[in-house]
Amino acid sequence: MHGKWRCSRRAGVAITFALGLWSSGAFASTGFAPQAARATSGGGWVDRSGYPELIYHSVSEGTAVGVEIGFALADFNDPATANRVVLGGALGAAAGLAIPLLTAGSGEVRTGDVVFMGVAHTLGMFNGFFIPFTVQLAQCSASIGSGCFLDPNLVSSRIDFGVSAALSLGAGAATMLVNRQLNLSPGQAEAIGAGAFWGAAVGFLVAFAVPDAIANQPALLTGLGIGGADGGALAAFLLRDFFDMDRSRIWFIDTGVVVGIGAGLALAFFISPGVFNSTAVSIAGIAGGAAGWAVAYFATGGLDGFKQGAPSDRPAAAALDAPTIHPLVSLARGERASGIQIDLIQGRF
Repeated sequence: MHGKWRCSRRAGVAITFALGLWSSGAFASTGFAPQAARATSGGGWVDRSGYPELIYHSVSEGTAVGVEIGFALADFNDPATANRVVLGGALGAAAGLAIPLLTAGSGEVRTGDVVFMGVAHTLGMFNGFFIPFTVQLAQCSASIGSGCFLDPNLVSSRIDFGVSAALSLGAGAATMLVNRQLNLSPGQAEAIGAGAFWGAAVGFLVAFAVPDAIANQPALLTGLGIGGADGGALAAFLLRDFFDMDRSRIWFIDTGVVVGIGAGLALAFFISPGVFNSTAVSIAGIAGGAAGWAVAYFATGGLDGFKQGAPSDRPAAAALDAPTIHPLVSLARGERASGIQIDLIQGRF
């Protein structure tokens, strides 16, 4: 009897163990299944440094797109237009918050990729708005001559906002296809956006040099402005290795350009306070902006988090050297240990 009970007990243990394996296998096929390996930037490290900035950018971009869609669908003769625009911004902000929370947990979220996505969103938004708006200004100037910036027909136009929202979303989505191949650093991506800003400033000032451009040729201002922005972004992209620097340097250079343009304009009015010459003012602004750019660039050379002449990370050949003894103190799992260390081989591994 005792032997039979032992056998039955063994059989019960075996059955229980089998049921445990079966149940764990069932769970493993569902919620407890090992996740697929995530692509990493190297060394098994999943780079998610850009996730907080992604949420902030997604919410702000969603709000802007929602407002634009609200304007595109609104009737400016309807008193409820303001409500639709505000609701569009609120819905866009909610969607902008939900998208990264639901989709960004499956892979890396690198800061450079997020910055580049933001630059693409912004460039798409401005191109989508100012390109058709420039065409409308040109048509207006050809028909009525001057005062097109205040033309009520252009103010009530809705196509610009719709194209701007669509192109902004499309440009941002397109970056997801090329981010990993480009592998831009945060500074490189920031420089592309800064290049667009510098180009837009130069384009606007060049158009402003034309006398009475605001009244008679407003399309020249918007056209050269958006053309300069695209050209500046393209130039910064092609020279991205030159602009491989810390983002703080880009921000300082932007500040230098703004302060330089302001100083140039102030100098022009200081020299001739009673006479306004748009050409002279434009030249002074461009010269001041260029000087501010140069001063900020060379003055912030020490702000990079790396040095251009740093040694390579590739392993160097190991070399034998005279044995040297050093004290060794380590802290592992909260336990402090001390000892001695003997160096026999020198090199990087």
